[in-house]
Amino acid sequence: MNATVKVEPTSVRVEVFFEDDLPAELAKVIVTSSAGAEVVTGTTDDRGVWTFPTPVPGEYTLTAKCIGHTTTVQFSVAGSPEAPPVSYTGERLNKTVGLTIGVGGLLGVSAVFWLLRRRHRE
Repeated sequence: MNATVKVEPTSVRVEVFFEDDLPAELAKVIVTSSAGAEVVTGTTDDRGVWTFPTPVPGEYTLTAKCIGHTTTVQFSVAGSPEAPPVSYTGERLNKTVGLTIGVGGLLGVSAVFWLLRRRHRE
């Protein structure tokens, strides 16, 4: 799962989506300050979007959770109301790398069980 945060002068737009770019409907979103205090919470709509008023200038962490998936995005709010909109996106694993890691892990686990069964028969 991934999220994009777009900070505008009067609002912050959050878009939460899964690896296959499907929207994360009804994802629970929590925004915390750099001190760890909860600033605002909300839920995405059927398009995976949630908008809230721009908080005071500072550093923030957005955490989104949906059906067992979690993602976090660090973002900043500038002190100037004339500041241009800024977008932040969480780190996203390359699909090919993720698939390779997943298949490799399954093959490794299968090999371990195969070896254990073979040792048990001897």
